[in-house]
Amino acid sequence: MSSKSRREVLERAREKYGNRGKEGRGRLLDEICSLCGYERKYAMKVLAGSRPIAGEEGKRRGGSKPRYGKMEKKVLQVIWLAADQPCGKRMKPTVRLWLPYYERRHEKLELALRKRVLKVSAATIDRLLASSRFRYGKCRSATRPGSLLRSQIPVRTEHWDAAGPGFLEADTVAHCGGSLSGEHCWSVTASDVHTQWTETRAVSNRGQEAVRQQIADIEASLPFAILGFDTDNGGEFLNWHLVDYFQKREKPVAFTRSRAYRKNDNARVEQKNRTHVRTSSSATGGSKERRLPRRSTSFTRTKGAGSETSSARS
Repeated sequence: MSSKSRREVLERAREKYGNRGKEGRGRLLDEICSLCGYERKYAMKVLAGSRPIAGEEGKRRGGSKPRYGKMEKKVLQVIWLAADQPCGKRMKPTVRLWLPYYERRHEKLELALRKRVLKVSAATIDRLLASSRFRYGKCRSATRPGSLLRSQIPVRTEHWDAAGPGFLEADTVAHCGGSLSGEHCWSVTASDVHTQWTETRAVSNRGQEAVRQQIADIEASLPFAILGFDTDNGGEFLNWHLVDYFQKREKPVAFTRSRAYRKNDNARVEQKNRTHVRTSSSATGGSKERRLPRRSTSFTRTKGAGSETSSARS
């Protein structure tokens, strides 16, 4: 059946549908479903007039009209990029703080537009900026899974309810200058869940023993004992060197790992990768002998974010 014929049939059926009783409407629906191949619920809405017939103009689906448009999105996108691309829940309370910056650097907002920007919810911010997140994207992951000890190292299925310091999340970041090929420097970052104390070290590669040595150096500089240690599934962490380091001691440390491809399981150290490593580093690769000594010194006991742009990848 052509679309023109289907439209004529539906228009005639719509006229009859409202004048029939329950049984008559049921038989008419059976005929329309059989003739047009519609589902029964959809056919009911078409004949009742709540859904348009194909080709019919002047009809729109229900729902409220959009409250926010291109102007609100433009302002939020500028702030979002300047604030290091936070999620909607983190960005919502900071929009009020960033608006004076926007008006000084870009344009003065009308009062009505300013009120709408301040009123937008966290969920709406995420929806408005969804296309921007896709456009600007994320860094390529350099994590290579280590399968040797995945069955021995348990997955941490819930967040630590840390009432004191000692529970650390750890991760690595590659300073590769846009390409993971060849040799380049890596950062090893550990962040305490309770105090947010963050230590970062540099290594010339992600060798298991090299990473273990940097973890030991981090532990020696901490003002508290390590009670728990959680990492991703990278082979630089899931190995016997680190397992023996944490387990073969008088008071063993709880060594756990996150779920695969779930960065939010280690959200705190992922945040520090951005604020304490990428934004405080401007390395673009190069030979490890030339980069490593300077970076090892500058990364020791990092407590705050810098202001430079980094080419690091996690």
